[in-house]
Amino acid sequence: MPVESVREPVNGVEFKSSDASSLTNGSSLAETFDTFLTLLTTQLQYQDPLDPMDTNEFTSQLVEFTSVEQAISTNQKLDELLALQNGMQLNDAVNYIGKTVGADGIILMLQGGEANITYDLGANAADANILVIDEQGNTVRTLEGDTSVGHHEIVWDGLDDDGEPLEDGLYGFLVTAIDSDDNPVPLVQGTEGQVTGVKLVDGEVILEIDELEVALSDVLTIEQ
Repeated sequence: MPVESVREPVNGVEFKSSDASSLTNGSSLAETFDTFLTLLTTQLQYQDPLDPMDTNEFTSQLVEFTSVEQAISTNQKLDELLALQNGMQLNDAVNYIGKTVGADGIILMLQGGEANITYDLGANAADANILVIDEQGNTVRTLEGDTSVGHHEIVWDGLDDDGEPLEDGLYGFLVTAIDSDDNPVPLVQGTEGQVTGVKLVDGEVILEIDELEVALSDVLTIEQ
């Protein structure tokens, strides 16, 4: 349901609102301002000398138009600065192409029959496993991981539990670790891969690892 603005007539001239975009640029503002000045000068020309119109209302309208014009100009400058900043960020991100980055996540990219999985244990564990999951939600490979506290890396060779090679692409993975009392051990899991492209999405730089997309803000490690 459209919402209409309701304002009292100004000096006998009805105010008619249009769509919300009517005053969103300098061109439409200039046209509206020119129309206002035409009405203003016409009314001044034919006003009754014995009963002159209120000049305070004219002044108020002029100030209002000037404020809107300045606000639109400021917004345009901010948009230009934002576009410039985004361009600089994207230009800098190009340097990541060809490098191997590591980031938090639950998705990994199998590239050339290999995928690097990383995880950090907050304490020593009695047992640690990595489950690799395909797009249908099936566990295709179970790997045993290091159980000592700290950072660990493991390379999945792209084979399933039957020793059959799987196609390159996106896979999910889950790291689980428990202590001797079968209590879960706190951990952080992540993945590594070679950056193949970069793009800008809603002002945020995204690194592409083939089909996998990683936000630059989530990157933890960078290797040549």
